[in-house]
Amino acid sequence: MKQKLLFLLGNMLFWYVLFILARIAFLLFHWEHSSQLSFTEIFNTFRYGARLDLSMSAYLTAFPGLLMLISVRWPSKFLSAILNIYQYIVALLFSSIVLIDINLYTYWGFRLDGTPLFYMNNLKAMTASLDLWIWIAGIVVVFLLTYGIYRLYKFIFSKVFPGPVAGWIYLPVLALLFAGLFIPIRGGVSIAPLSISAAYFSSNQYANHVAINPMWNVAFSLTETKDLEKKYEYFSRTEMEKLVAPLLPKADSTTLLLKNRHPNIILIIVESLTAKAVGVTGYVKGVTPNLDSLAHEGILFDHIYASADRTDKGIASVLAAYPSLPGSSPLKYQKLTQRLNFLPNELAKAGYNPSFFYGGTLEFANYQSFLVQAGYRKFVSDVDFKPEELVSKWGAWDHTVLNRVLQETPSGEKGFFKTILTLTSHEPFKIPTKPLLKGNDLDTKFLNSLHYTDQAIGDFIREAKKRDWWENTLVVIIADHGNKLPGDTPSDNFFRQHIPMIWVGGALNVQDSVIHTLGSQNDLAATLLGQLGEDRQQFLFSKNLLSASPNPFAFYTFNEGFGFITPKDFLVYNIVTNKYTISSQPANSIMQQRAKAYLQLVYSDFFQQMPAE
Repeated sequence: MKQKLLFLLGNMLFWYVLFILARIAFLLFHWEHSSQLSFTEIFNTFRYGARLDLSMSAYLTAFPGLLMLISVRWPSKFLSAILNIYQYIVALLFSSIVLIDINLYTYWGFRLDGTPLFYMNNLKAMTASLDLWIWIAGIVVVFLLTYGIYRLYKFIFSKVFPGPVAGWIYLPVLALLFAGLFIPIRGGVSIAPLSISAAYFSSNQYANHVAINPMWNVAFSLTETKDLEKKYEYFSRTEMEKLVAPLLPKADSTTLLLKNRHPNIILIIVESLTAKAVGVTGYVKGVTPNLDSLAHEGILFDHIYASADRTDKGIASVLAAYPSLPGSSPLKYQKLTQRLNFLPNELAKAGYNPSFFYGGTLEFANYQSFLVQAGYRKFVSDVDFKPEELVSKWGAWDHTVLNRVLQETPSGEKGFFKTILTLTSHEPFKIPTKPLLKGNDLDTKFLNSLHYTDQAIGDFIREAKKRDWWENTLVVIIADHGNKLPGDTPSDNFFRQHIPMIWVGGALNVQDSVIHTLGSQNDLAATLLGQLGEDRQQFLFSKNLLSASPNPFAFYTFNEGFGFITPKDFLVYNIVTNKYTISSQPANSIMQQRAKAYLQLVYSDFFQQMPAE
């Protein structure tokens, strides 16, 4: 009987210790960040992470505890076999989640949750960010770690089942002890259950992230559809509408930049085109000479911000003028996207023929269904390129895709709207040309990949200028999202979201100009439709940057909150702690209220667009 009691407690302690070791491994792997923490902050990552660690340890002990209860009266080797299988599966899950989390944090900047499952419909694209040998090595390490944990478990708990039949009197005692697991599972005896906010103790976002238990976080994100069920209802409907009213787009006159109202349009959405790396908007010079030249030749919008942090969220913003909720993506919900207004659809109504070009697979992250709903009538993707052209990890190189666009835009073609999504400047930053900069660190590899894409775009524009359709063509260049590189900018920092937007082409009647109006990717739809003289009022979250009174501001989301920027203010709100972590305004100021009301508007509109079951 004593053996069974010790097993229940020992099983929970076993996993708790492993979670502590996993946290130590995370700290060491990301030492460039960990070394900037004080001893007290490092200690607090274990202190505040303990409740999540204990909760997950109790979860993992629940099933063995149930088997233990059964074995009190019905000991069996069959129970022992079930326990062994269970522990091996748990060891495999632990090893996989911990190792994937440690590696992905380098690129994503947040602890592992259910997000990767959204991208798993295409394994090739899912694994393209890392080299094949890294994946092979990772799989080997996962199974070695799994085997080691399992053998250690077997060594410690070698004799649990079967055992002698115990008296009925012991069953209530063990049942009470088993029921006691629900206390650490819930994080205590308070009314409110444990949430991720238990790990948040510091103004340093990295320190909070270290305290998170990745296995608990994955389980929580899968069982709690936080982007749908979390209520961002900070104000009454009337109060919200009053607060956001100054932010909503208004019908107004616009400054015309085009020679006529119906130019051909080419939209180039560039992977990770952060303003930090573009010479005319950032602190890194010489990486994007072609974009710098095009900015002087055409029109530069130098105060544009990405709406979120991933491509699926970015194309929702650029093509549908629709923002993301924190930690979510509109592309996850087909019931939502099928009811959105889309820029390509509006252009189709105006006589344009929309087509989409991408070197990768459109099956990734629901791209295809979204783009079909958006109104694109023709697609060119990986299935349309020759095998020898699909040599990069993600698909075809950017220059190959851009050349394909030229091939499929014959002389005399009119009324086209061609969208190009680049991909080479995505991890792992492999390029087909000689690198500009020497070095093998992430910053250098990223900048070299952007330099290659810059060259591909420059060559594309130079060739396009030779075509007869160029004089009536507008080219819009914008990013899908920003990037933490160069400089490892935190996910909540507005500097990470800063991106350029460049308009160039023979259709422009203005050259070498800079538009300083503050805006976001969402604003492309209303701004472009305003130039074409088309209705733009159906885009609730898009304002005309060239309006006589544009009402400058930008709103963006990241995994744990949102940012709000005006020409005078910058605010960052964390939805986990329900606090402003950065604020140029005093607590509960009108601007703080307005920013939260805007998030509530996004949430409210999301559910208005989602049809009832």
